[in-house]
Amino acid sequence: MNPTVIRRIVLLAAPLTAIALVSGCGSDSSDTATSTTVPTTTSALPTSAGPGPAPATTTHATHSAASSTQVSPENCTVAELSVTLGQASGAAGSTELPVVFTNTSTRTCTLDGFPGVSYVTGADGSEVGAAATRTGSGSAVSLAPGSAGTALVRATNVENYPADQCGVTDVAGLRVYPPNSYDAVFLPYPTEGCSMTGANINQLSVAPVTG
Repeated sequence: MNPTVIRRIVLLAAPLTAIALVSGCGSDSSDTATSTTVPTTTSALPTSAGPGPAPATTTHATHSAASSTQVSPENCTVAELSVTLGQASGAAGSTELPVVFTNTSTRTCTLDGFPGVSYVTGADGSEVGAAATRTGSGSAVSLAPGSAGTALVRATNVENYPADQCGVTDVAGLRVYPPNSYDAVFLPYPTEGCSMTGANINQLSVAPVTG
């Protein structure tokens, strides 16, 4: 072949080879950048979607539940009280019964609010009819050792109610829970109560403890 022709072919081929090399390098660089960027973005997702507020919500709910069941250590317990019935007095169609709470402990304790009161068939017997409804309002009563607080219970004469709505039943006395207590005492008080319940039956009502 003519040397001049060969020289021209070589000169034309050199630029094409250079272009191919440059293109090849650009492609490799792009692939490398893509492969390093994707894992970085993917690994960042679990970090941003981490624990977040869920544990705080659970902790708050647990704390709220615990707080709602807490009882102040200042409250008088059943073991620190002598619970008795005072002198009953008659009223129109009802009887007023003072329930007296005497602090028999060596510390000052508090009674705050309403006692729970209901008729029962005996010391360990079942409840008869509806428990006492609450009437009035009051404030905490601080009882020094030996002092007493009183809650007034009004017992309606159940014979005032229609027999078919009341279901008159003999009861042995009252079951009394001091305010904020889960322990009760039995106070003998033989009388009659309504075994039935209804909107028109209000056999017992109780006021808060006063000093």
